[in-house]
Amino acid sequence: MTTSTGRICCFTCNKAKATSKCAGCLKDFCFTHLSDHRQELANQLDEIEVHRDLFRQALNEQTTDPQTHPLMKEIDQWEQDSINKIHETVKEVRQVLFQHTLRHTNQLEEKLNLLTNQIRACREEDDIIEIDLSRWHNELIQLNEQLIKPQNIIIQYDSTPLVNKIHVDISSSKVHTIDEPIKSNEDKTTKNSFSYVHNKETSTKSNGKIIQLSKALSWLLRHAVIKEGLQFQYDGYVFVKDVLKHPTFANKYTIEDVHQCVGTNEKKRFALKTDRVTGQ
Repeated sequence: MTTSTGRICCFTCNKAKATSKCAGCLKDFCFTHLSDHRQELANQLDEIEVHRDLFRQALNEQTTDPQTHPLMKEIDQWEQDSINKIHETVKEVRQVLFQHTLRHTNQLEEKLNLLTNQIRACREEDDIIEIDLSRWHNELIQLNEQLIKPQNIIIQYDSTPLVNKIHVDISSSKVHTIDEPIKSNEDKTTKNSFSYVHNKETSTKSNGKIIQLSKALSWLLRHAVIKEGLQFQYDGYVFVKDVLKHPTFANKYTIEDVHQCVGTNEKKRFALKTDRVTGQ
């Protein structure tokens, strides 16, 4: 805001003083509060370094023991779930088979007792003939076959697999979705720098809306992600959906605008990609 004297008011104290404009957030600060603003940025950098150290620790752990990777744990969980499904199915099938085989063996035992009585009577009466011997021999063969493979009990397999096959899909190309993370590629030499004038876009191909979007993204991604309540992902990206929910962007810009901004930015300040962990 400019006063009647032509001086610009400090964003923090709202007093008309000699000010300097932050090239990142495009706000004017007096020299006293400029130092405070720079300290605030330094504190945010400290937070980022803490996140960096935590990520380094997680990376080292996975390098030392690849089994700790979340995708490995997902495979382990699939394995355990599959084993549990198989165990439950086996338990149910065995119970059904036990009940039917018990009934079947009782029937075979009755037939065997009948055959035994016939053989005993034949021996007691000493009435042995070839026809009876052949018949009893065949009956014993049939009883043995029925014991091993009952005619009324069959193990069947469903056409639908009990456990879905798992595989690893390695995509060779990037697929952009509405939930793509967005990352600033801004040169680190301009980070936390201040000047008395705005940084102007040199591209003449982008329209005014895209230019404003580019400036807003530069401010947010370079200086205000943590301050504005957003969160960096493990690889330094921020989700597009979270950016578009921010008051600066909500109801003003769309995912198509973001794509156009990234695609037409001559300085290649931004990058889009699909997060492989969440699929967003």
